[in-house]
Amino acid sequence: MGKAQVRVECIAHDCRFSEKWCSENYIHGKSLKKAREVRQQMMDIMKMQSMEISTCGNDWDIIRKCICSAYFHQSARLKGIGEYVNMRSGMACHLHPTSALYGRGFTPDYIVYHELLFTSKEFMQCVTAVDGQYDF
Repeated sequence: MGKAQVRVECIAHDCRFSEKWCSENYIHGKSLKKAREVRQQMMDIMKMQSMEISTCGNDWDIIRKCICSAYFHQSARLKGIGEYVNMRSGMACHLHPTSALYGRGFTPDYIVYHELLFTSKEFMQCVTAVDGQYDF
């Protein structure tokens, strides 16, 4: 993830990873901390294997396309107000209230999610907005 993630981490570090800052910037605080841990593990492995470390810079589409390729089976499209439908199974699902995209006035047409939480409805957590033109 390179410079873009490092920049987000630096800004977040300056704000002491406050939940308020993360929410205002559409970042899930716990996910950011986990991403830092995974990134460090990947950097350590790459150093041990003498691999070149590179970055995609500010090209967020590369990151979103990577997420889509990994989570294509957990992609959903907007069906109605606040309701999405899984693109493989057709199952209705909703943004979880703790999602950074929930209640922000912007409802992306396509998303991918990391997990579903089953309560009174099926709620998607760890959601990323993606372009519908990506190859799912």
